[in-house]
Amino acid sequence: MTDSMAVVVGAGGGVGAALVAALAESGHRVAGFGRGTVPPIDLLDEASIAAAAAHVAARGTPALVIDATGFLHDAKFKPERSWRDLDPAHIAHAFAVNATGPALLMKHFLPLLPRTGRSVFATLSARVGSIGDNRL
Repeated sequence: MTDSMAVVVGAGGGVGAALVAALAESGHRVAGFGRGTVPPIDLLDEASIAAAAAHVAARGTPALVIDATGFLHDAKFKPERSWRDLDPAHIAHAFAVNATGPALLMKHFLPLLPRTGRSVFATLSARVGSIGDNRL
């Protein structure tokens, strides 16, 4: 697989950016994707996922795909610290990003992996609160 590459989705985040840097430093050809890349990728937009997969397919065969995305909270949704804080819209959004999004990544990127030899598709779990939050 002389034309293999590594793909990191979520390359704009802390973990994703560190993975891109480490893979590149170790000599891998890396394609990193996020909301601010070209092409951009948004886990809530399947067309953007398909476009990113097509972008990769035109450049080689990925032997490694890492999903380093995740959603806990943002300006609109605050983390729940009690069952009283549960909000159906927040739960639906978190599920869309943390479960449906990775499934759509698999739909579009798994077919790009080589059929022979070693290949890996890895999804990291969603971000979690701080260690201090675990005491609540």
